[in-house]
Amino acid sequence: MKEKNELTSGQRISWVLGQATGRQFITALVSTYILVFLTDTFGVAAGAAGVIMTVATVWDAINDPIIGTLADRTRTRWGVYRPFLLFVPIPWAIVCCLLFAAPDLTAQGKIVYTAVLYICYGMLLTALEIPYNAILPAMSRNNMEKNDTISFSCFVQSLVILVITSFTTNLVSVLGGEDPAKGYLLLVLIGAVCMVITSWFAFLKCKEKYVDTEVRKESPFKGIGALLKIKEVYPMLAFWCVGCILFQIIMASSVYYCMYYLMNPALITTYMLVINISGMIGIMVLMPIILRKVQGSMKKAVMYTQIICVVCYLLLFFVGGKSIPLLYILTFVACMFSTMTNAFRPMTVVGFTDYVLLEKGRQMNATISAIGGFSYKCGTAVSNAILSFTLAATGYVAGAIGGQTDAFMVGINSVRFLVPLAATVLYMIFIQFYPEKRLSELQQQRAQQEQE
Repeated sequence: MKEKNELTSGQRISWVLGQATGRQFITALVSTYILVFLTDTFGVAAGAAGVIMTVATVWDAINDPIIGTLADRTRTRWGVYRPFLLFVPIPWAIVCCLLFAAPDLTAQGKIVYTAVLYICYGMLLTALEIPYNAILPAMSRNNMEKNDTISFSCFVQSLVILVITSFTTNLVSVLGGEDPAKGYLLLVLIGAVCMVITSWFAFLKCKEKYVDTEVRKESPFKGIGALLKIKEVYPMLAFWCVGCILFQIIMASSVYYCMYYLMNPALITTYMLVINISGMIGIMVLMPIILRKVQGSMKKAVMYTQIICVVCYLLLFFVGGKSIPLLYILTFVACMFSTMTNAFRPMTVVGFTDYVLLEKGRQMNATISAIGGFSYKCGTAVSNAILSFTLAATGYVAGAIGGQTDAFMVGINSVRFLVPLAATVLYMIFIQFYPEKRLSELQQQRAQQEQE
């Protein structure tokens, strides 16, 4: 049955801009370049940086459900989730800039400085991201409309990721000249200003229509407890987690792969362009076609697309470093399909939110967004740990292009291709537990009841 559209063009655009521009600018910069910034520019040891990022991200994952349950229970004259878009951006912008400030400190001082700011960075990001994601299902019940908005957001997000991950080294050089620390600081400042403006724009335009007023009367622990009694939540947590590992490890390891495995830093821009352009083609051209062919089935879409990635990663592990043209071709094909995981995750989070509402009668937008964020942060922690500890364990020497150990060469090649391969296999396994059939039945029942 055809569902009525509930979002205006202004609401769609404002939600997409807030979701996919300034905030994505900063998170793409941090997820791809923070480790290389810490080791090669700020002077933090790889092992110490890995511990900081892993511990901070694990803590951030733990406080995700806390913030989610609090957001669901927030009541102000501005709404439930909207106030976070108003008050969080400024402090987060300040922390982001300080994270890349690179002050002149002792080795121990740098570790403490980085640890404090990275923890604050993650907590404030959570306080902005979770309420933001929870707004969309509170604005519309039209599933197709929400998925279209998410797809548009993923396209804009892909453009931002393309620019940041492909041209950061160039932009840092232009902005900072001979001082890369200055270049990083000015670059993150640009992203922070954009983030504040687009978040406030979304605050003005995005209005909540569907909010459960009964949720705030119960204990936050009761809400989380009720959610954890739903058996499907556990494989979905694993699904979102490995999807994050799949994407994050590709982006973060590619910089080291070009610099030290291929021994050519000049390839970073071209290689990241290959990854991002192919990802944009996959999301905006191939994914709509595939979803249409499989009649919106997430299970079939994941299986058909990710099996191609498995084959490409296996080939790339053995031949990627032997032929640059072949590396580009296979990477292009793999990323056309692997980048779709960026869209599959929010689509399944929104779908699972609807499933909980229809099956259990509980509207828990922010709480479910939070557990989705929890799994994503766990994936980020695992990705950071795998890369940073591989660097430390294999004798990585910052800046030593052409002078790395044989163990490092094997390690970075494995991290770049075998880790995504393993994550992709797990991704295809966990999607089988998505309650797709039951969700479709419940949505049809609701549509029939509304017509009656």
